[in-house]
Amino acid sequence: MLPTPATNATEKTPADGVTAEGEAWPSQPQRLQYVELTAPQPGTAVPLAPGVLWGRIPLPIDLNHINVWLLETATGYVAVDTGMAADIGREAWESIAANVFSHAPLRAVFITHIHPDHIGLAGWLQQQYGVPVWMSHRTFELAEQLLGGKYLADPNAAETFLRANGVTDVTTLKPMFSASRLARLASGLPQVERFVADSEVLQLADPWIALETNGHAEGHLCLANSSARLLISGDQVLPTISSNISFNWRNADPNPLHSFLSSLQRLRELPPDTLVLPSHGIPFRGLQQRIDDLTQHHEQQLETLSRACNEPLCAMEVLPFMFRRQLSGMHLFLALGEALAHLEYLVHSGRLRRSERDGVIRYASEG
Repeated sequence: MLPTPATNATEKTPADGVTAEGEAWPSQPQRLQYVELTAPQPGTAVPLAPGVLWGRIPLPIDLNHINVWLLETATGYVAVDTGMAADIGREAWESIAANVFSHAPLRAVFITHIHPDHIGLAGWLQQQYGVPVWMSHRTFELAEQLLGGKYLADPNAAETFLRANGVTDVTTLKPMFSASRLARLASGLPQVERFVADSEVLQLADPWIALETNGHAEGHLCLANSSARLLISGDQVLPTISSNISFNWRNADPNPLHSFLSSLQRLRELPPDTLVLPSHGIPFRGLQQRIDDLTQHHEQQLETLSRACNEPLCAMEVLPFMFRRQLSGMHLFLALGEALAHLEYLVHSGRLRRSERDGVIRYASEG
């Protein structure tokens, strides 16, 4: 989550504590219309729309919460996303269970994508309540690799990747590519009983259609309810954050930023009065405006990099052009991936060329 920070005090949205650093990249206030509801306290769920409860699970990181959605069925609820495998997350779900599932039980868990704040407690919820878990086939493939240990990465691959992109001190970043790191944030590999495909309809109390929206994560699924004008957007469209789009040697998608921007345009075709239910922040209307703002942000970053690479630069060398603050730890890890996603986009579009010298990959304009 490393966009350029807002530079104007008027660029603020409801004080929702998205991260410890504040709102990272919001739209101008007049661009979005937020629901006039107070965000639920951790471990509670409140009615948001007919057949939809809005819950919050706290996270033990800067990004301090995830919204979870309870979708009504004839016999209970399907939960969308879970939070990380941490005691504060388990306690929040136990509170929701006491107040909600005691009257209408949990019937299934739907996972939007592989990241630990979304999939982390899927295995635990399955064990606690004996319910099926649903996700895309690609998300499950990634879960097998990262949670199940099916395909452990070459221990030297991370270091090779980092050094090739200009990182000289690899000691702090290398562990972040470890499969065991994600496994520690999750409650094991859940047994998936339903693989949800793009355009598949989930027949709940209302029909919800799954929309595959890649870029932020491979296999990412949104859920749209056309009759109620609702979109569960996962991390694809957030009101105050420009979701991280990363590229590294593990990517099956060679151009994730192109996939992300294309997915945004697909979502842009939804009705203008759609209420967006994001994974982080406050539900809002103004989907098209937010998509336009996010698209413009990435186009500006691409133009900045295109100009910066008049001379050959590696990924680490372009970071100051994209981010106006010192970066370290997880923020540096995400920023490096984001820079590479933009650089690779420019290569695929013919605006930059990629070359390697002395073991370091550099990018330069074709002119």
